[in-house]
Amino acid sequence: MRSELSGFLAGLSWPRPQGPQFDPETAPTDPVALFERWLRDAVAADVPAPHVMTLATVDVAGRPDARVTLLEDVDEQAFWVAASETSPKGKQLGRVPVAALVFHWPQLGRQVRVRGSVRAADEARTADAFERLSAHARAEALVDRQSLPLHDEQWLSDALGDPADLIALEQPGASSAPAWRLWGVDAGRMEFFQAAADGHHVRLRYSRSQDGYATELLRP
Repeated sequence: MRSELSGFLAGLSWPRPQGPQFDPETAPTDPVALFERWLRDAVAADVPAPHVMTLATVDVAGRPDARVTLLEDVDEQAFWVAASETSPKGKQLGRVPVAALVFHWPQLGRQVRVRGSVRAADEARTADAFERLSAHARAEALVDRQSLPLHDEQWLSDALGDPADLIALEQPGASSAPAWRLWGVDAGRMEFFQAAADGHHVRLRYSRSQDGYATELLRP
């Protein structure tokens, strides 16, 4: 079985990049501006769910975790993700406030990596993001049992019920799912990777300093 899987994996390859290539000489001084440009390129290229990313965290014992999640927001300082404070993801973000993100757009041969410290959003920003969620996502946040063992599927179905019923219990204009929160991953260190069909890949790293951002090219 293992040898068959090894042979199967050996037959796989990276997709050939399609679409715009990247000249680091034309990169903006702000990495978030470059991220926005690349995200828009991914949307224009019909990359499925280009706002999906891998979020890596560590627990208090230093053991890593990673999962695929959604980018909720981005600004000049941070990339924002959502997690309940009671979930494993939220506990790790709160107790060991460092994280890494990876965006991968294989059709374009592009990756973006972000690594930095983590901070919780204030109540106003969290409430605003909560109200933008779909009805089903808000209902799940109100039940707040993410990652707990599911022993009784009927209980969960009954608890969720009609999302409109749960949402009707919220206080107007504010989130009544107090454990649900936005977390910001600092954008002080970012790396942009552009694959090339000829193997001459480009890696550009941004590091924030007191004078703005310093950039350097890295070996692929």
